[in-house]
Amino acid sequence: MNNVAVPGTSGPEFDVLAFAEQSYADQPPGLRTNMVMSLDGAVSFRGRVGPLSSHTDRALFHALRALSDVVLVGAATARAERYGPVKLSDDLQELRSRVRPGAPATPPMAIVTASCELPERMLAASSAAGMPRPIVITSGRADTTAVRDHVDLIVAGADEVDLPAALAELRARGMHRILCEGGPTLIDRLTEDDLVDELCVTLTPQLTAEALPVAGPSNTATALPSPRRFALRHARAHDDELFLRYSRPR
Repeated sequence: MNNVAVPGTSGPEFDVLAFAEQSYADQPPGLRTNMVMSLDGAVSFRGRVGPLSSHTDRALFHALRALSDVVLVGAATARAERYGPVKLSDDLQELRSRVRPGAPATPPMAIVTASCELPERMLAASSAAGMPRPIVITSGRADTTAVRDHVDLIVAGADEVDLPAALAELRARGMHRILCEGGPTLIDRLTEDDLVDELCVTLTPQLTAEALPVAGPSNTATALPSPRRFALRHARAHDDELFLRYSRPR
């Protein structure tokens, strides 16, 4: 366990960018996930993450993007949350230039999709000046007609997306620090394939009545033979939220 503390902080003096630089910028190459979770285990409310998130959580969300080489997301989440290209403020650009010197100004968005049905805002990014083209990760059976002229394609797997192969292709393109923002199905698949190296979780002080009961049945059984164990890197409290960082034991 490294750099673990739970200080009780509140108020506007909490500097999220400084916190991100001090506590998250040392990510080694690998796949980091980031999510917000309610006290009763829900990762969304009525299909959206927004009601669970706070100003501080959103600021950290964007800071983690600035620290990454590529942002990975499932198409269902991209549609539900109306994803567009990554946009970094001037402060975040400065953070990125300090922490990732020589990296492209903005990390591209990579969308995992079986249908190749993407938000219009995402496709529009392909023609925006200075914006990296979105990356579409799909399988050989997908119809890519509608997107192939607007995105960079990664075809991994014949009938369904082969995630280990897809991540290997991202790394081959120089994208070694991968930030996955969900959704839960994609993170579950990455976990089953043992591809998750780090988890960042904002525990929000809210109840939703939407999470599965602890003793209730799930729709599908995991392929994992036993739960994966991770090591706590830090726990930081602010305004009743808890910012947690776990990493694969070394």
